[in-house]
Amino acid sequence: MPTTVIATCDFHSSVPDGHSTVAAIARWCTAGALVIDAGDFFGGNAFHEYSRGEAEERILRECYDVVVPGNHDLADLMRIRHPQLFPPVVCCNLTPPTAFAGRWEKGLLLPARDLRVGVVGFIGAQAYEAVPLEERAGFAFTQPTAELLTAERDRLLGLGADIVIGVSHSGFQRDVALQQCGMSPFDLIVAGHCHSEDYHWTSGGRHVVKAPELGAGLLRIDLDVAGAHTFTTEYHPPDGSPTGPGTDSLSAYEEWGAGVLGTLTTTIPDRAVLARMLAEQARTSSGADAFLLNLPTLRSGLPETVTRRALADAVPFDTTLVRLTGEHDINAVVQQALAIGEEPVSTSVLARGRGSVVTTAYLAGRLGVPHTPVLPHLTLRSTVISLLGSHE
Repeated sequence: MPTTVIATCDFHSSVPDGHSTVAAIARWCTAGALVIDAGDFFGGNAFHEYSRGEAEERILRECYDVVVPGNHDLADLMRIRHPQLFPPVVCCNLTPPTAFAGRWEKGLLLPARDLRVGVVGFIGAQAYEAVPLEERAGFAFTQPTAELLTAERDRLLGLGADIVIGVSHSGFQRDVALQQCGMSPFDLIVAGHCHSEDYHWTSGGRHVVKAPELGAGLLRIDLDVAGAHTFTTEYHPPDGSPTGPGTDSLSAYEEWGAGVLGTLTTTIPDRAVLARMLAEQARTSSGADAFLLNLPTLRSGLPETVTRRALADAVPFDTTLVRLTGEHDINAVVQQALAIGEEPVSTSVLARGRGSVVTTAYLAGRLGVPHTPVLPHLTLRSTVISLLGSHE
């Protein structure tokens, strides 16, 4: 009889839109399935701004057997409220600070079912380096080498695991590349981190699979000791009647999010348009010659009437604006950002040459360039708010 594993990834605090998925996860948990998350359960929207991770933590501790850390999870993991009830965090190539109050394992045998399942978690270098410097302070990262992953798999097999699966927060295509190069010790990798249209790759009995992101659904994996695993994607659109852990705060959240901050003369259709408008406003407000930000810092455009929820959904990762020390060639800075995998959006009054450059504290940290805060103090959100007209 197959052993059922329920997997999620990149949930990003999507309790309002994902409450039906939360209810389905709770049902599977009650039915005896093993429940795992491949990272980024926290953060990335207005609900996280409101909940501060409390509702998300409740879902994890009531329904999940394993959590693999994503780049948006570290801050919340360091402040879990009930560490004795929180599921084990599993990651073989990341060590937490001593202040981490929960249980952290390199690999773990899950509760016994028809098959004994082992899980080895790992996070990719690109994902880890995307964590803001202040959020990864005290964490120790090592590359998830084939030797490291194999050693942890073999340890779990020695402890009695029938099957060991890898759970990765590295990105789907990176996990496919790991399988294709023949260095992966896992026949099955559950992927997270990259929001893409790819959900299942298979070749020669090896698999990389991914669940729907942003609370849209879950992935059901029926494990077979002979390798004849089956994979079923379940989509659970919101049904208007929230149930399950963590959903009891939704009414208060809706009231909180409905507060109006101001108005725009027209809708901003998407994050690319918002990024260009924000960049020019930030450059002007700071008096810089050039400004750049990372496009994934933003998640959406804005409606004409901007509420607290709309702002936090569009700019979930607020960050201080900083001035790079000295003068810089903005084109060279853009190329540096591209080289480390960022998606820079920039504006400049300089056709060529060097000048003053303002950016976000996050991007300056990623670039490793000395910087100081812009004075008077500015953030991404305060810059967006300065675009708004008053609300009567």
